[in-house]
Amino acid sequence: MRHPVSPKEQEPPSLQDEKAEPSSSYFEQELPTELEELVEPLSMLPMPEPLAADALVAAPYEQSFRIVMLRHTESQINFYEAVNEDEQTVSVREALSGTEAAARSRHEAEVLRDLDCPMFPQLICCFESDLRTFLVTEPLAIDPTLADVLASVERQLPEIVSILAQVTFALSRLHAHGWVNLGLRPSHILSNPIKILDCSYATRIGEKPNRNFSHAGYSPPELSMEASVDARDDIYAVGAMLYQAVTGQKIPETGPELSFLPPIAGVRQILSHCLGSRESRYAQMEDLHRDLLRLKKRLEPTVSYSLAAATSIGLEPTRTTNQDAYGYLTGELVFETEKQAWAIATIADGMGGMAAGEVASEVAVKTLLAEAAKTLTSYHEMTTAEQVEWVKQWVSIANQKVCAVMEKQRARGGCTLVCACLVNQCLTVAHVGDCRLYLLRQNEVTLLTRDHSVAQAQVLQNQIQLEEVRRHPDRNQLTRSLGDHQPLPDYYIDTLEQTTGQTVMELRSGDVLLLCSDGLWEPVLEADMLQAVCNLTPDLKSTANELLKIALQRGAPDNATVVLLRLEETTVPKE
Repeated sequence: MRHPVSPKEQEPPSLQDEKAEPSSSYFEQELPTELEELVEPLSMLPMPEPLAADALVAAPYEQSFRIVMLRHTESQINFYEAVNEDEQTVSVREALSGTEAAARSRHEAEVLRDLDCPMFPQLICCFESDLRTFLVTEPLAIDPTLADVLASVERQLPEIVSILAQVTFALSRLHAHGWVNLGLRPSHILSNPIKILDCSYATRIGEKPNRNFSHAGYSPPELSMEASVDARDDIYAVGAMLYQAVTGQKIPETGPELSFLPPIAGVRQILSHCLGSRESRYAQMEDLHRDLLRLKKRLEPTVSYSLAAATSIGLEPTRTTNQDAYGYLTGELVFETEKQAWAIATIADGMGGMAAGEVASEVAVKTLLAEAAKTLTSYHEMTTAEQVEWVKQWVSIANQKVCAVMEKQRARGGCTLVCACLVNQCLTVAHVGDCRLYLLRQNEVTLLTRDHSVAQAQVLQNQIQLEEVRRHPDRNQLTRSLGDHQPLPDYYIDTLEQTTGQTVMELRSGDVLLLCSDGLWEPVLEADMLQAVCNLTPDLKSTANELLKIALQRGAPDNATVVLLRLEETTVPKE
């Protein structure tokens, strides 16, 4: 075990925890002798003797780092996992002082010192000690890298374009600080989360590189010590990685051939502005970032929804009206940089007799759908947090209308309500009362709402099982409904959080949402729902009618309503 070493000189920090790319390393060693990688034979490159586990490395200002393990060795550098004095994990890079590798470490520290961007390693310190140069950064993974994604048989162009769009955002930040990276290649880009690991080749914009180097397949052909650099050199590298994603091959030595590219709208245009002469490329990284975002939107799966519903007054002789109300809307907003599909489905179950319950449920559904349509047709690029709040607000406004109508009619009544809101694949829910929402996925049924009833309260207190609610004498005694309070307390409206722990859920292609009033879920079991949705005709209207038929066959003592929504995706074919 090596004893603690005393610091001699402090330099700014940085670390490129990197996963070797065999093909790139091979080409670098085989380049002509005027390029930096062949100054010395590989066997003669000076390498520091690896530190043993538990060795302490002392840095200035009484800092120290304990080595946990050697991660890997590459290009005269040892890469370690270590911990600081607070037992927090860090990454440490070690090179012999006075070597080209040590100079690269100090240079990378200079680049990263003032770069406040989470897509680059966060520096901790850089210093010399015991004739070694140490570079300490936040802990960094070594995979998965973009090289792993490109080499995978499961590689998907939309995923790669998304990664490259994030890379261009990071590079625009680097350029804004006055640097061009020049060392971009897939093996030095972490894909999850995005992190650009190597800044040791970075050069000031307008200056010339201080040494000759080339990364085969990714460096622009004009790169040399004779020409000053600018953003267009990094633009070429990003284009080269997109070319590899589309063709499965690196750019050949003879240059890129764009006429044989697959017919994917937008790809050829982007590559022609990345891989041509320097003068023909995008002028700045922000322009490439914008077009990659547009391409990403074009490549995303196309989302569509199928909906159907059925309702019945039921078989109870005393019920002369149907106090259930339901409705749904779908729409789509399409822009150059955005594609947003949406769907709203809701059911309300009235309470208080013909003069109150029927009116309350109708007012609640009409109000909610009107508010939803107004919001979703004018408000694009909605975040998931905003989506959650909008749905709750629609229900609050529906409650205001119900209270106003009941007061005007001098009636005592209200309704329960469940609403499902989908924006593309993102589901949010608002729920008051005992209407229910189920998710049917493959061969499973999941209840996504929790009844607001006396019987459900006993379930939460472990006094009865959930299955017993259907037969419990207090199942219709509600603890929450619209028309009770104005305004509604914030806690009054449930979201998905009460049942899933999260306020949003990503649906998959083929998922079916089943909304229903208690008149349906009481006689119709979850197994019946699954069989009707999965084993019958794919026509949702027939399925809705079948579920209603089951409820009628079992007595249907209450109004019964069901709304079905199926999400479908059309995906981009694999390349």
